[in-house]
Amino acid sequence: MNNKDEGPSHDEIERRAYQIYLEHGFQPGNEVANWLAAERELTETREKQEADRANAATLRRHALLRSA
Repeated sequence: MNNKDEGPSHDEIERRAYQIYLEHGFQPGNEVANWLAAERELTETREKQEADRANAATLRRHALLRSA
């Protein structure tokens, strides 16, 4: 993924949308739905990773405070 304030890149979405297309058996006519699903999935994954990193940093700070 790219900059923290940006969503997934066009290329990332395109690759994931193509994977979804393949996973659904090469069915044409779902290009927009696949694109939107890819964008949503990548965005949600990124948000979860950022939240996990923030939680881990908070836990490290608390551990340091307790050990001090």
